[in-house]
Amino acid sequence: MMNSSDSVLLSIAEVAWLLGVDNSHVCQLIRVGRLPVVRRRSRMLVPAHALAHVAVDTAAAEGGVSL
Repeated sequence: MMNSSDSVLLSIAEVAWLLGVDNSHVCQLIRVGRLPVVRRRSRMLVPAHALAHVAVDTAAAEGGVSL
């Protein structure tokens, strides 16, 4: 069984690449609370499952195709 500590975590750079945005935009999403973050030592990591909600919101806001 997989628990929250076993979930896939992505770096800020990986999230930016997947969403097609700049690293600073990902940091802004974290800062305003639209993207959750997990701290591991000095790193900020984003749970992979959180990207689905942000990708849909970003596409809708830009008038793109929703997923």
